[in-house]
Amino acid sequence: MAGRFTYVPEATPYMPFCDPFTAAAVQNSPFIPSAALYPGTPSPYATNIPLPGGSPHLAPIPFPPTPGGGAGIFYDPAVGWVPPRQRRPSWNGPENPFITMPSGVRQRTNSFGGIGGQPDTHEDHFYNTSIYNLYQPNQQLPAQLQISPWLTTYAQAGYLHLDLSMAAFNPIRMDNMGMRTQLGTNELSNPATHPHVLRMTIVCDAMPYWPISIGDGNRGLSLMDVLQGIYQSMMWRVSRSEWEKFPEGDRNAIAKAFTRRCRALGNSQLENAERQDGVKRVDLLLGKTMLRGLAVDGGVFRLILS
Repeated sequence: MAGRFTYVPEATPYMPFCDPFTAAAVQNSPFIPSAALYPGTPSPYATNIPLPGGSPHLAPIPFPPTPGGGAGIFYDPAVGWVPPRQRRPSWNGPENPFITMPSGVRQRTNSFGGIGGQPDTHEDHFYNTSIYNLYQPNQQLPAQLQISPWLTTYAQAGYLHLDLSMAAFNPIRMDNMGMRTQLGTNELSNPATHPHVLRMTIVCDAMPYWPISIGDGNRGLSLMDVLQGIYQSMMWRVSRSEWEKFPEGDRNAIAKAFTRRCRALGNSQLENAERQDGVKRVDLLLGKTMLRGLAVDGGVFRLILS
């Protein structure tokens, strides 16, 4: 007869809701004795009941033998030695030095025509024209080129805030709570691409005839080089000869964008100084001055704005 059962509480009670996968393996109730107290049978009052045997009308069917005795190789005299099925090789992509994030960006809306008599910048039309393919021979891009997330996913998600219309170059990092901090030297000194790219030609849909050239070919481009190169190219003044080539409707739209950009500075002195500096290439963007990163299409870097 089994001995007297004595319940001894645990020092720290077990909480099954903290670990739902192992709660069933631990007995928590003081009214259920441990199964280890009765090793003979599950119950001290019942004996083991054997399982029913097979049917008296059917002979037992043995399991099929393991091919090759379990050695992994099956030999059939009619076929010969058949090696086991090999595991399919898994594909390992190139090492990514950047943090991967899910991609996704709002596509650029269709425009109704280029500025200054330039070709239409509709997506399909722009990709298929020789203007877009004009810069492909200038690029010697690696086959497995990876762009820094600050120029792709982070910029698309809004974690990188860079307004190209501001009077000063000031890249800002934004977190999920909306807090803004200036992008530090550690981030700006990181490589813009992997592997390194010595030169970069960036094409903007709003001004495809004015590509942005960055780098002198002596060293790999950093994130600072790319961001500052884009900003400085947008700060170039439009000459009088270039201004006169624009149709009258385009000049009116550019003039309105120029006025809005000057007023947005919020300071009368800065506004007057900016007006004296004249129209710049950033005014050709017609208000779409927020950097949303880069994209590579056909060996050419495209500038994404919003």
